[in-house]
Amino acid sequence: MKYFKFFLASVAGSLTFSAVSHAADFLIWVDDAQKLINNPEVRFVDGDSPKKYKQGHVPGAVNAFAHDLHYLEDVRKCDGLPMCPDRAAEFIGKELGIDNNTKVIAYDDGRGPNASGVWFFLMLYGVKDVKMMDGGFATWKKKGYPVESGEGKKPAPKTFKVNINKDMIATKEEVLKAVEDIKAKGKDSKYFILDARRFDEYTGKELLDALEKPGKHIKVARGGHIPGAVFFEWKKVAGNSKGKPGKHLFKPVKKLKKAFYKKLGKKGLTPDKTVITYCHVGLGRGSFIYAALKLVGHEKAKVYVGSWDEWGNTPELPVEK
Repeated sequence: MKYFKFFLASVAGSLTFSAVSHAADFLIWVDDAQKLINNPEVRFVDGDSPKKYKQGHVPGAVNAFAHDLHYLEDVRKCDGLPMCPDRAAEFIGKELGIDNNTKVIAYDDGRGPNASGVWFFLMLYGVKDVKMMDGGFATWKKKGYPVESGEGKKPAPKTFKVNINKDMIATKEEVLKAVEDIKAKGKDSKYFILDARRFDEYTGKELLDALEKPGKHIKVARGGHIPGAVFFEWKKVAGNSKGKPGKHLFKPVKKLKKAFYKKLGKKGLTPDKTVITYCHVGLGRGSFIYAALKLVGHEKAKVYVGSWDEWGNTPELPVEK
């Protein structure tokens, strides 16, 4: 009986996926991803923590914890990029074994943010074909597909040439411009800022840390949020915030449109506005909201990769609590 219920859920899930797959080509259901497991031109990238990766991962997958793909010193030095171009090229090519012709499938436990962080990071630097594994590793395991544990085999190094898609990101200068425009024009502003973090982070009660540089974590100095930013936790667009098997990463497109344009529409969000999303490091909850915006066809969307790690650690920038 238990298996039958799961089967029905899987069938229903497949129908839902069919309804959203044509809206964006960056999602691939677990069953389709599994067929590519032995393809030498495909690289699976696990976006969860090294600890979770060692406990179990897709065979042959490499690990790239999304939260640690952002170095504050690089964000400041290289115009808002999570890694300076040379460092990113070496990491993508040598550590992940990805070249410019590699097809990539990014995944996490099924909740979505870490998969989206890897997906966004690789697209930002010019990987042409990156998809998120819809259903996540939880569904992969439930279906009985092969699982590997431990460190994993290091891939053969490849050469990757960076081609940055700068229109995907907002620098702190653009965010500050957006803050001033929202302050002056309110709902008539051409910008809309979304804070994808937990409420205790938004209010300044909870302070997190992040990598200042490889191997060095620092806690953010100030709590609060960017002035004018609307609290919109990533779970509002998630189809599987608890990482259960048989569920999709995102809510159906119809519900996403309702969340963005009906509920947030009351606060001024319209399809023509430039939406800037952020979280603590951008690559995770912020990129997850960005992906949801792309699912509904919102053209002007950006991630502030510096996010609260940069903003909260820059004393001259304004803060609200």
